[in-house]
Amino acid sequence: MNDEFLTQVVEIVAPDGVSGDVVSPGDISALALVASLCNQHGVPITVTSGAPSTSASEHGGIILSVHRLAGIQVAAAGLTVRAEAGATVARVRSSVAEAKLVVVGLGADTGSAHAGTLVARGDVPRRALAGVEAVLSTGEVVKAGGAALKDVVGYDLIAALLGSAGRLAIIAAVTFRLEPAAGRTANARPPGTRTWEPALAGAFDPKGLLRSGALR
Repeated sequence: MNDEFLTQVVEIVAPDGVSGDVVSPGDISALALVASLCNQHGVPITVTSGAPSTSASEHGGIILSVHRLAGIQVAAAGLTVRAEAGATVARVRSSVAEAKLVVVGLGADTGSAHAGTLVARGDVPRRALAGVEAVLSTGEVVKAGGAALKDVVGYDLIAALLGSAGRLAIIAAVTFRLEPAAGRTANARPPGTRTWEPALAGAFDPKGLLRSGALR
């Protein structure tokens, strides 16, 4: 990062939010501002949901870690839970278990460690997702599901982001559907990571700034 860019990043996330090439916003607003700044400067972004083990990006640009976005809100009466992208899958499970609930279609052996990665890697079926909040590489915040609905250029936002490996948008928060633990229903298999689709990527990330990183 050059000095001018670094100074602007620190103004957004504070000094403790920057370590080498790693930038860790503390909330979704700061996440959007960092993405917008990268768009202005043409800086590539590699996203990770967990705290990265390295402070240097292998793809150039920055490593954008959302591990500080870790809030969880359970709405037991509505059978949903909203988890920010950096919330661990273990914490999501334990939070809903207190209400004797489970996430629809979430298997016991998922390879994802964080809520955002469940979507990026396609480790849950589409039916599990009631809503998604994401940030485009332009810094624009987009939402789908519940009372807030905003699809990107005509695409089903939730379906597009499921299994996209972080190449279309930065997952900021996910709202999962819940069901009683004692009455789990059969669900379709999770789709997994999709084949790369350049036309779709061009619609979401026109400058091609988002890089696929190590998803955890």
